[in-house]
Amino acid sequence: MPKALFTFFIMLAAMLSSACSATGPLYTPSPTKLTVGPADDFTAYLAETRRYMENNLVPVEGFPREDQVEWNMPFRMVPPESCTDGPTRGILLVHGLSDSPFVFRDFARALAKDCVEVRTVLLQGHGTRPGDMINARADVWREQVRTHFDALADDVDVPLIGGFSLGGALATEMALSDQQPRPAGLVAIAPAWQLNGLDNYLWLASTANLFLDFVEEEPELNPVKYESLTINAAVQLSDVLDNLQQTFSDQAPSDLPLFLVATEADSVISLPYLLDSFNNRFRHPDNRMIVFRDQRRDWPYKPDPKITLLDSYRPDQNILEFSHQSLPASPDNLLYGVGKPLQRCLEPNQLSLEECRALPSGKLWYSAYSDEPQPVPTSRLTYNPEFDRVARELSDFIRTRDIP
Repeated sequence: MPKALFTFFIMLAAMLSSACSATGPLYTPSPTKLTVGPADDFTAYLAETRRYMENNLVPVEGFPREDQVEWNMPFRMVPPESCTDGPTRGILLVHGLSDSPFVFRDFARALAKDCVEVRTVLLQGHGTRPGDMINARADVWREQVRTHFDALADDVDVPLIGGFSLGGALATEMALSDQQPRPAGLVAIAPAWQLNGLDNYLWLASTANLFLDFVEEEPELNPVKYESLTINAAVQLSDVLDNLQQTFSDQAPSDLPLFLVATEADSVISLPYLLDSFNNRFRHPDNRMIVFRDQRRDWPYKPDPKITLLDSYRPDQNILEFSHQSLPASPDNLLYGVGKPLQRCLEPNQLSLEECRALPSGKLWYSAYSDEPQPVPTSRLTYNPEFDRVARELSDFIRTRDIP
């Protein structure tokens, strides 16, 4: 969501003494909540989650409901039978706020081919309807992550944890805890360790939550990610951020191996905070970081052989810069990829959806969200042109991890 809108609506909601709750099935909670599920049997977990999804998912228009159930489901991808040498490796990947496990389908396929088992989890409140975020709780998210990681660790020799955005924060929180078993490594894709300018406003969310359910009710056009945001989502996000930053403050630098991916143009996550944390809070010699940025500008930080800078300015593809959302998606992604249903005019900048769709293909460029006017008409970039390289380096990182 645009930063200015988030701030405005949070402050507005806090001042309202009375308000109407959201109406309609999309904005109304399901009669039951998603639970942790039987994590010791992943097949049973999938079956129980599917029953919940089939009973509670409210579909968005334009896509078959059965496809939407499948896309939002958690999943497991196992390596081929030819993967018989050495210790078994696996990773639990945790999706972001308002997102779904669909975000990791491309990484999962690439990793499974390289003999890494991938499991995902559907966080409470996600994947069914925006109204289910009204009752979601961060403590349940934590329990889901810990329980499913423990089950993975029982089944593979080298278990890792990873996540995107909020999922990156939840994965980091769990990885740095004293609980056993510990992961052999941490993968963080644009992790929500600190938000880009919003941290000072999240404290308002608890007050606003007394009066309103939603920050904004948006038309739902994306079958695998909510556009509407509840006040409670901000409350639970604040809980995770506060706890994680307290952990960073209290603990000595960690020896946990870290693979970190970020984009300089991220409108959601603070890149300076990620860089500071990478340099000062994680000290393993195998740590790696990939940063996408416009290489026409000088890099304002000290060169570091552990940090790879890749160009995000791709004029041959009408790309100004990489967005937060684009990092985990392949150009061949079923929904976000080149020429796919969500690739064009997803969250246009300073344009209405109608104005964006009316533009000839060569006139529309792609970028991160920006409050500032762009030199050309842009909408949100939905895929990562360098996905294959990131997946290859991620696979190398995972396959060189040792039994913890």
